[in-house]
Amino acid sequence: MKIARKQLRRIIKEAIDVVDDESGELIEFGDMEDAAAPEAALDNILKRLGIKPKRTETRGLAAGGSETSWYFNAEDYADIYHETEGKRNVRSRKKERNRMNIDNLMTRLEDWAVNAGEEYAADNDVDDLQGVAWDLAQGAEYSFEPDEWEELLYRGPFEGPDDLHTYTADLIA
Repeated sequence: MKIARKQLRRIIKEAIDVVDDESGELIEFGDMEDAAAPEAALDNILKRLGIKPKRTETRGLAAGGSETSWYFNAEDYADIYHETEGKRNVRSRKKERNRMNIDNLMTRLEDWAVNAGEEYAADNDVDDLQGVAWDLAQGAEYSFEPDEWEELLYRGPFEGPDDLHTYTADLIA
């Protein structure tokens, strides 16, 4: 990915580091991809938590712009960390649980089967899909991530790969 000098200066200018004054740990706020949150979120977090920095430091950078560090005591830093990284981790785990939920996977499989059957029938001008349903069902696996397919196989209502393919083929036909 290429970043123009002007964009880099803007990113650098907008970055704020939240620093634990005792341990030196930091949380980066800004528009960077790996930032904990946008810079504007920091003001909202501090207002919501009723926290003020112990001190701030601003340094000019050779590339232009400046870097600002806000220093907090350990307790306030921990509260800010929980508001950013902690909540991000909770949302990420929730998203993963939702992705691997067997009911959601079954719904996706059923949708895939119906769609595969409709597309095949439209492309090949056939009314009866029973002759090709098993072959089409073999392709269902490639519409899922490997861990999702394993979840379907071993946590779903199937007794193995053949049972899963038969179920899918029945949906197609």
